[in-house]
Amino acid sequence: MRSSVVRNSIPLTLAALGAMIAAAPVRACPFCSAVSLTFAQEIAQSEVAVIAKLVEPPPATALEPTATGPLPKGKFEVVEVLKGGDLVAAAGHAGADAKPIETIMLDAQPIGTTFLLMGVEPPGLVWSSPIRVGERAIAYLKQLGDLPEKGPERLTFFLGHLEDEDETLTRDAYDEFAVAPYDDVKGLKAKLDAAQLLAWIENPKVPANRRRLYATMLGICGTPAEAERIAAILEGKGVAAEQPEVRNGLDALIACHVALEGDKALDLVDRLFLARDGKGKEVPFTETYAAVMALRFLGEESDLVPRERVLKSLKLLLDEPKLADLVIADLARWQDWSAIDRLVTIFKDAQADNIFVREPIVNYLRACPLPEAAAAVKELEAIDPEAVRRAATLAGLAGIAAAGDGSAPPPPPPAGGDDTALAKTINPVVGDEEPGVAAAPPPAATSPAAQLAKPTPNTTWKWAIWAGIVLTVAVLARTMLKPGVSGGG
Repeated sequence: MRSSVVRNSIPLTLAALGAMIAAAPVRACPFCSAVSLTFAQEIAQSEVAVIAKLVEPPPATALEPTATGPLPKGKFEVVEVLKGGDLVAAAGHAGADAKPIETIMLDAQPIGTTFLLMGVEPPGLVWSSPIRVGERAIAYLKQLGDLPEKGPERLTFFLGHLEDEDETLTRDAYDEFAVAPYDDVKGLKAKLDAAQLLAWIENPKVPANRRRLYATMLGICGTPAEAERIAAILEGKGVAAEQPEVRNGLDALIACHVALEGDKALDLVDRLFLARDGKGKEVPFTETYAAVMALRFLGEESDLVPRERVLKSLKLLLDEPKLADLVIADLARWQDWSAIDRLVTIFKDAQADNIFVREPIVNYLRACPLPEAAAAVKELEAIDPEAVRRAATLAGLAGIAAAGDGSAPPPPPPAGGDDTALAKTINPVVGDEEPGVAAAPPPAATSPAAQLAKPTPNTTWKWAIWAGIVLTVAVLARTMLKPGVSGGG
């Protein structure tokens, strides 16, 4: 397995850090996220890469938890150069009189163990922490340089290492798929094995992140037989009590089912996760949230089903005022103004346990160009002026994040005006994430009917800023508002 220490201890200058962030790939799949940089990415960002064997481990006393002093270092002998042979030689690590590489090593390993080492800042070279690799991993690393930079042909190589006997290679292959353009994944359709993908999905030992990938891939190549089994998993049929993990990655499983069955699959999604029967039907929040994530993808980034059908499903949550805030932003962003009366009622009826719903309702109304929305804002401001004020503050924060440059956004257009730009900038409401529920994906280009995702040109740092703002908003809205904070109603 990969070293338990930090993958790379190379000191980064600000310029190098900036280059790394700029080069960081945007997730190609809304249900997948890379665990770490891939081997290929790490090697590309390094000046040199070598396979080296340990010749002198750090003193055992230096590895004890109570050890003090400088960080322990091991000494390594170059076995094979993967990149930058001239730089390795210039640094004195090649040839008959080669000197060993010294770098920080925080775990004990036997002499002769092989590692991947990467270095920057020639001519002296600063070396990364060692990553342990066996013979199988070494053979894998040696082939990376010969692969196409992108395309289905590149992914074909990694397809053969998903669920590899070497967990290191399994994780790296997954990361390659997680950052690849979806069109490249779709290009593998003829090589995908639906039965094998389904078997991996049903294996409780497969982590949720990889299950999401396999569900996305199954949506490309599956048959009615796989669709039937995915529907059974969604319903919990045939899932043993000791195997609840099979339903982790529920958002991707829902999208997979819709990809295979079309809009009729949403009837099942509505019944299982969204509709309330008025008789105390209980649906775990995490499952409802997963369904919202899948529907948000279907409406925003695909044409698997008409957006009008997706909106019909989302609006079922308006019947549960405690959950309405999950979908209000989506209605505004997609300019569905049919919910004005219903949202005004929810605002007026809000109690202590769902008072947080008032701010997104106000922003929905402000984004709406209809005159009745402007009238509603004035009516609601008389009921709870503080909620209206907070809504304006939160909308401003969202606008700054959307701008991406830290500049203040233009003021929102008055309700009843011609400009609906505010609606297009409203971001999804994001709840607390838990295992099995994906974070809300960034917007992406429209995809073909069989498509489950596409990459976006947005930079990672902008999404990091937005994630921080969303988290702050969620905390303020859901935990800091107490009875009596808002006005009457």
